[in-house]
Amino acid sequence: MKRLLAAAALLLLPAASGSLPIQPGKWQTIVTILDVQMPSAPPGVRAGMRGRPPQIVTACVTPQQAAAGPQAVLAASKGKCRYTSFNASGGRLNAVMQCGFATGAMTVTSTGAYSATTLDLNGSSVMSGKMQMTMKTHTIGRRLGPC
Repeated sequence: MKRLLAAAALLLLPAASGSLPIQPGKWQTIVTILDVQMPSAPPGVRAGMRGRPPQIVTACVTPQQAAAGPQAVLAASKGKCRYTSFNASGGRLNAVMQCGFATGAMTVTSTGAYSATTLDLNGSSVMSGKMQMTMKTHTIGRRLGPC
């Protein structure tokens, strides 16, 4: 579960840098889980994941990280992830990232809007393999100021 949220955050924050006109600095993202489907999990586990408070991540995006853009996500994955599509233009973002792990695979899709100081994205993550799961998320982000 934490790996999935971490991958979603990795897709959003560094992907927002570089090829997108955002400002480097201290950014905060808030990830809210909207829905979780886990066929093999007990009903209480699914309900608990849906009822979790939003995950708040604060990170400093340096000018160097901003220049690296979406490639920073791929480097952080150590070869486990790759973008199959990435389009950011006119304040709109559409991206699909696929990752392969020893226990299965994950596809993360993000769509939404961005500006120099904000993000508002909907995400869908699908995991296959040992832990099959589908998760829908909503992420908002904003630049808080300098690092």
